Amino acid sequence: MKVDIEDVSSCKKILKIEIPTEDVNAEFKKAYDEIRNTVPVRGFRKGKAPLGVLRARFAEYVKNDVVDKLVEPAFEKAVEDAELHVLRAPDATQDMSPSIDELTAAEDEPLSFEVTVNVKPEIILPDMEKLEVDKGDVNVTQEDVDKHLEALREERADFIPMEDRPLQKGDYATLSIKGTSDDEVLVDQNEQVFNINDNMPVPDFAEHLIGMEPGDEKEFSITFPEAAAEEEKTDDVEAPESPIPDRLAGKEIKFEVTLHKITERHLPDLDDDFAKDLDAENVEQLNATVWNQLVEFAKWQQREAQQSELVDQLLEKSQFEVPEFLVEEHVKVIRSYIEKEGNTLGEEELAEHRLSALNTIKRIWILDEIARSEEISVEDAEVEAEVAQLARSRDRDPQKYMKLIEDAGRLDGIKESIMNRKIFDILIEKASEKRRLII
Repeated sequence: MKVDIEDVSSCKKILKIEIPTEDVNAEFKKAYDEIRNTVPVRGFRKGKAPLGVLRARFAEYVKNDVVDKLVEPAFEKAVEDAELHVLRAPDATQDMSPSIDELTAAEDEPLSFEVTVNVKPEIILPDMEKLEVDKGDVNVTQEDVDKHLEALREERADFIPMEDRPLQKGDYATLSIKGTSDDEVLVDQNEQVFNINDNMPVPDFAEHLIGMEPGDEKEFSITFPEAAAEEEKTDDVEAPESPIPDRLAGKEIKFEVTLHKITERHLPDLDDDFAKDLDAENVEQLNATVWNQLVEFAKWQQREAQQSELVDQLLEKSQFEVPEFLVEEHVKVIRSYIEKEGNTLGEEELAEHRLSALNTIKRIWILDEIARSEEISVEDAEVEAEVAQLARSRDRDPQKYMKLIEDAGRLDGIKESIMNRKIFDILIEKASEKRRLII
């Protein structure tokens, strides 16, 4: 079989295929022999009809049958021999010349046709050692640990009702608030909890509440400042955003407030009892546990940053074409989902989704090429070990969890996760240490 390949672009090829005469004749003979042995022909015993009679009666059928039997295997062999990665099956009518309906086979002649195919382009990877990534050790300080411990204390704070004193700053107050201006209700909140401090959304609001007791009702007015004039922005500094909504700027708002309840927040002491509530033997062990957790989290953050930086560099340094139809297929899925929710996409949003789809396709192809060039693979045993680890982290039986993963069709996702982890392990190892400015 003769095959010539014409490069239309890096991701579109025309395969010019010629099936030799001997193969065409062999297929004709096979077709006529099958008819002779299976189809009754009047005037002749089964299997004895002369070839001339068969040609006269079944020529058109046989020609079409020969085309059907020869074209697809010839195309598949041409693709395999040329090691082309075809992105979608060609349309036998639109992508063939002549089309499959017009292609005719003849005895003692070769069978020739052309097929236009969309293919995955050649991915030329950059020198991995020229990639740069931060490889420094993560740094977790005692201050970081202390902040986390303080956050744990705040999560477990007790709110104690205060019934024998008036409201003061720092308290948590359960309030019903109604705010009106020119008979228009602008604020209407019922029994909401607020921390009474200087950072409340309404300026000077807290000052009017101090001294109230549970059951008290109070009316007062606050005039909101005019909206700040929009300051001219420079290249380095942006004008601060005003906390006052435009609809309230300059208005006098009359507030009617009812105080239902006062509570005071008490943080638990950072002692051994607190540590035991968090499954640690004492404060020292809790401190060490938190430090280890923060180190692991910092390592995860660093890894995420490394992967993101490497992908950005690979996308920048690996230039290749992506067929438009692949991008549009991705965008079509997104658009369909958004329109199903009753929304529409503007041209600017569509452009953003197209760019995102383009980079997603490029990322997948680049990582696939790295896996191929580095001979990275994932064994079944590795997938089983990953699933078992996931099961243990969830206190599940590994075998039952594996069955659950299989039934949910998630095994391929786990395999892909392991593959990506191996790919980035190699990329990070081969990449150069990110250069830092010394000040």
